[in-house]
Amino acid sequence: MKKSKQLLSLAVISLEEGQQIGNVKGLVIDPAGKKLAALIIEQKGWFKEQRFIPYHKVHSIGSDAVTIEKSSCVEKGGALSEIVKLLKDRVSISGSKLVAENGTVLGYVDEYYIDLTTGAITGLEFSGNLIDSVIKGRAFLDAAYVRTLGKEVAIVTNEGIENIFRLDGGLQETVKNIKESTGQIWENTFKKTKELSTSINKKVKREKSIIAGSDSALIDKPASPPATSDINDVDQISRPEDRSEK
Repeated sequence: MKKSKQLLSLAVISLEEGQQIGNVKGLVIDPAGKKLAALIIEQKGWFKEQRFIPYHKVHSIGSDAVTIEKSSCVEKGGALSEIVKLLKDRVSISGSKLVAENGTVLGYVDEYYIDLTTGAITGLEFSGNLIDSVIKGRAFLDAAYVRTLGKEVAIVTNEGIENIFRLDGGLQETVKNIKESTGQIWENTFKKTKELSTSINKKVKREKSIIAGSDSALIDKPASPPATSDINDVDQISRPEDRSEK
C-alpha cells in the first residue's frame, strides 16, 4: 500500500527492452470503482506526448520505479476512450471536502492510499473541521466507509464517523473510543456552553429593552463598567430606577 503522491515522478521501466520509458506524471481515478484506472506517463525525448498505462498492465510498483512488461503497454489516449473520459471528469480525491451522510463536514482529504496489487483506493487521510476538535491532527478512514467520490466532495457513511482512526501520535484510537472515554466531559462542556449562550442572549435582550424605554438612560449610562465589575454590577448601573434615587 502506498500514498498516491509516492507514485508521482517514479521512473517507468520496460522489463522486455530494459530501458526507462518515462516517468509517472499523474493518476487517473475511477470514482465509481474507487480505484486507479491508469497512470499518466511523461515520456523521454523531444516530443513529450501524454500517454497512459492502464493499471491492469502495470507489472509492479516499487520504491523507485514502476515496471511494465514492454513499452507497448504505454498507450496513446486515442485508444483509451474510457480512460480519457475519466481524465476529463477531473475527479481529484486530494483536496476534496469530506462530508458524512448526516451533513457533518469532517474535513478535507490530504491524501489517499492505494493497494498496489489491484489499484484499489483503500483509505483516505484527512484533517480539519470536526477532526481538529476531536482528534487534533491527521486522521484515516477506510475506503469501505466511503459512499461516493465526487469532483469536489467525498461522501462518508454515518457509520464511518465512529470508525475514523487517529494517525498522529502512534495511537490506534477511533472517534468512537475517544467519545466513550471522554463522554461525560463532552456532555458537561456542551451543557455549560448552551447555558452560557442562553444567559448572554437574555442579558442582551434586557439591555436593549432598558435603552429603548429611556433616552436619559442612554445619555447617562457610562461608556463602560469598571474592569472589576461583574454581571450584577452591570445590572445596577444600567437600571433607570437606580439613577433616579441618586
